[in-house]
Amino acid sequence: MARIPQDIIERVRDSADIVDVVSQYVELKQRGANYFGLCPFHSEKTPSFSVAPAKQIYHCFGCNSGGNIFSFIMEYQKIPFPEAIKALADRYNILVEFEKGDGSSELFSALYDLHEIAVKLYQDNLFSPDGKDALNYLTQRGLTEDILKQFKVGFAHDTWDQLVLQCKGKGFTHSQILQSGLFTHSDKGTFDRFRSRIMFPVFHPSGKPIAFGGRIFNSDDPAKYLNSPETPLYRKSSVFYGLQASRDAIRKEGYAVLVEGYMDFLKLYQASIHPVVAVSGTAFTPSHATALSRITNKVVLLYDGDEAGGNAAIRAGWVLLKADLEPSIVRPPEGQDPDDWVGDAGKESVISAIELPQRYIDFHVEFNQGSELQGADRQQYIIALVREIKGIENGIIRNDMVRIISEKLMVDEQDLIRTMKSQRVNPVYNADPELPPSPEVLFSSRVDKAQIELLQLLVQDNDSVRKYVMEHISLELFQTPLLKRLAGYLLDENLAVESSAIIEYFQDKHERD
Repeated sequence: MARIPQDIIERVRDSADIVDVVSQYVELKQRGANYFGLCPFHSEKTPSFSVAPAKQIYHCFGCNSGGNIFSFIMEYQKIPFPEAIKALADRYNILVEFEKGDGSSELFSALYDLHEIAVKLYQDNLFSPDGKDALNYLTQRGLTEDILKQFKVGFAHDTWDQLVLQCKGKGFTHSQILQSGLFTHSDKGTFDRFRSRIMFPVFHPSGKPIAFGGRIFNSDDPAKYLNSPETPLYRKSSVFYGLQASRDAIRKEGYAVLVEGYMDFLKLYQASIHPVVAVSGTAFTPSHATALSRITNKVVLLYDGDEAGGNAAIRAGWVLLKADLEPSIVRPPEGQDPDDWVGDAGKESVISAIELPQRYIDFHVEFNQGSELQGADRQQYIIALVREIKGIENGIIRNDMVRIISEKLMVDEQDLIRTMKSQRVNPVYNADPELPPSPEVLFSSRVDKAQIELLQLLVQDNDSVRKYVMEHISLELFQTPLLKRLAGYLLDENLAVESSAIIEYFQDKHERD
């Protein structure tokens, strides 16, 4: 008889949040560390139903009903255990594959074990004589040994087989080794994926390591970061760096501070700015927004203080708005990133800015100099705004945005509404007049086809191929506007290259197709 594998049950338990789930059925109010509401299992007028997020359990002091998140769903929906697992898995986008002797439980267990071995090895390396240069680099960047140990930051030696040898003879199969994402394989053998890099482990919210980000520190390698590929454990489009440590603080403070880098996260967390998370090897996606919506409805975007950081914050803001979340903006001084800012200005300055963030739409207009645009540029900017707003399903948020833009840009509100109704949903705004929306995207010339083949090399799993291409081509090579935009994303070494993440940048249907 088919059954749900234990590793799937554990993933659901680790991913699901009892406050998030129970609050769909019970109006909860926080009192101290716990939440209280009227018990859904018996009639009462005074709340005696308690939910403890730290322990992920509930208990009613009136009828003595209690248990964990699974027992709550079973009792409330009157369904058996497997159906409760399936219901929660669907809610948290976890695929349930029933076990039929295929060894899936063994695979997940092995992948977790491999990552645990890697975490310990890399951390031991960092605090060994061979890791002295890497440790000096990190401490010179302002990180203490305490924070490095708390988040298990490590160092991968400049060798091809240190981790291979560490895992040898421990019972792992060749398939498990390859599926871990920790190694590369060729006809010459199996080798360590990460070499001569500072290693930032990425943890599941349960605290288990599932991936790594590796950063160079002593060379001019254009690929500054090398991130784990997608694996059965790791879906980077929905994973945050640091959430295992910051989730309770986010819920307590009522907001999350979103940063882009591992160093940004660590410097803020070290400065006692605890409700912070970082994206992990990819741009911010709707899946990220969904994950955040389970623990907060307010997100402060704290990206780099340059033009690229501003554009990334604008993209993330629209994603948040379309997920019914409230984005706001905090900007470091021009040219600085959050890591530099908290080091130079001190935590008090950063905390003060986070407590008084800029409204997202105000930043959008200011960053794009929307109030100063005239003629065709002004019209294009307004149309781009209302197209994005049209993609917001929440009518209250949508109407508020229209009203605010009407006031800021001095455009009649009804004219904006009429314009919005006539537009397609959310194409990507670009001030370049050479990039109008196209009803069909065709690539017929030999040059286009050759450039497409180059771009295909940039989404290869083979890191050495990607690195070689990045070193030998530039953005100026691409003339077709859409290919040039795609090349711009793929040549950014900080972004993910998996198709699901790339598609997020192209919100026009024809461009996606």
